[in-house]
Amino acid sequence: MPQSNMKKIKKIRKLTGLALRDAKEKTVSIEVMNVKIHPLYQRRYLKTKKYLVQTEIEVKKGQKVIIQESRPVSRKKSWQVVKVIEKKDEK
Repeated sequence: MPQSNMKKIKKIRKLTGLALRDAKEKTVSIEVMNVKIHPLYQRRYLKTKKYLVQTEIEVKKGQKVIIQESRPVSRKKSWQVVKVIEKKDEK
C-alpha cells in the first residue's frame, strides 16, 4: 500500500556549457551543446541552446562551467552556476 503523504523528490538537472557573455553583474549567458542523432538518416548533429544564468562566482567569457536548475530568479533566469571547470588563460 503506497503512502500518499510521501513527496516526490525532483532530480536537479545539471548541464555543462561555455560562457558567452559576462557583461552584467550577476548574470552570465551560457551556451550548452548537445549531440543529437537524426531519426531517419542516423547522422549526428549539434544542437545548441543559450541560458541566462544567475552567478555569485566570478565567471569570465570563454570559461567552461557547470550549471544547475534552481527556482526562478527573474523571467528568463532559472539556472545558477555551480562551479567553474576550466579557467580561461589570461596573458
